[in-house]
Amino acid sequence: MSRLVALHTGGSREPWQSLGLIFENDTCSLADVDLVVSDQAPGLFHWVISGDRDEIVNIDGISTQLVSAANTRSSDSLIGTQRMTHLDHVVVNTDNLDRTCAAIDAALGAEMRREREVGNGVVQRFHKLENTIIEVVTGPHITTEGASLWGMVVSVDDLFELADQVGDQVMSPPKRATQPGRYISTVRGSVGLGVPFALMTPHVSGMSTH
Repeated sequence: MSRLVALHTGGSREPWQSLGLIFENDTCSLADVDLVVSDQAPGLFHWVISGDRDEIVNIDGISTQLVSAANTRSSDSLIGTQRMTHLDHVVVNTDNLDRTCAAIDAALGAEMRREREVGNGVVQRFHKLENTIIEVVTGPHITTEGASLWGMVVSVDDLFELADQVGDQVMSPPKRATQPGRYISTVRGSVGLGVPFALMTPHVSGMSTH
């Protein structure tokens, strides 16, 4: 099964460091996934995924590096004092679900597992990788042709403690998430990450997830 190895984003390291993430050169860890921050326009623009071959491909507009071998990172990375248990999901925006989901399946061998209608014309589909979920979203708010990496969500041991530590000017107060038994908090745009970034409580045993 394909595994997400790294996400590349433009912008500055300082806003990420203000959340308590620790960098080595231009790279920090989001659980077992590298986040590489480079001096480009803010926003996610590339990902690295391990699978069965080495190749640079374009997944419906998303720059993608496929690698046949990648070191498995420990998931014991910290944000502030809290352990990130895993990268919960990566959000991909698209103007055409069928086209983008077919491209993901063809490139990564990751079939679409489920579809969810959110309302107001917004629809989500989910693809499972070894260590995370790709959430593909479409709706009237998406007018650009093709697919693009949009944002990501990580799970942390104690979301409420982290929210208390950084304050509500940095993170929104935790609220109930769509998944039963879980809570979510969003890092505010004023922090300057340049990428939609949220944090969640861990999966609840026995509850359905994506």
